[in-house]
Amino acid sequence: MKGRKTIKLVQAATGAVVLTLLMQLMGVFGYGQYTWMCFLPLLMFFAFGADFKKIPEMLVSYAVGEVWCVINSLVMGVFVSAFGADNMVMSNIVPTILVIFCILTTHENLLEGKICSNVPCVFMGLATSFFTFMLQQPINFGHLFAFWAFGIALAVCLVMSGTLVCSAIFGKERTIQALTPLAVLEAQQNHK
Repeated sequence: MKGRKTIKLVQAATGAVVLTLLMQLMGVFGYGQYTWMCFLPLLMFFAFGADFKKIPEMLVSYAVGEVWCVINSLVMGVFVSAFGADNMVMSNIVPTILVIFCILTTHENLLEGKICSNVPCVFMGLATSFFTFMLQQPINFGHLFAFWAFGIALAVCLVMSGTLVCSAIFGKERTIQALTPLAVLEAQQNHK
């Protein structure tokens, strides 16, 4: 398509400005040191194909990952009580194996296709929660979830602003075609 690269450059410039300006809100509200957290949901959102329909499962699965962090702490506490903190295998490795097995079995198997079955987002919630606990950060699960939700909102703003500006300049049809991934366009042409 003629002009595809130009349209994508305009979208990239628009997205860069919008994203950078909106990220400043983290500092305005006193959480500038956690701005990095906004990039994690951006990565996930685009890895899932910038599919707006995935947003609810990204939010719910992230929150479920935070719950798994609490469960992991409880399980490790039981094992530490039973086997002692000095027993690395029984106080750390075995409980971690059990919790990861439970996460994968629950979300990839038992709850497959449900709103809480987005395993990458479950693990992201678990990992960022570990960060909070292990490094004794002055934030809690509510903060983490808010940062996650804000990062998803940033992704939506990035996509929407780029699409709106490009549509205004190049027209809606050209913009949609230019911003459609090449693999999708090729698959559409192969089905014709």
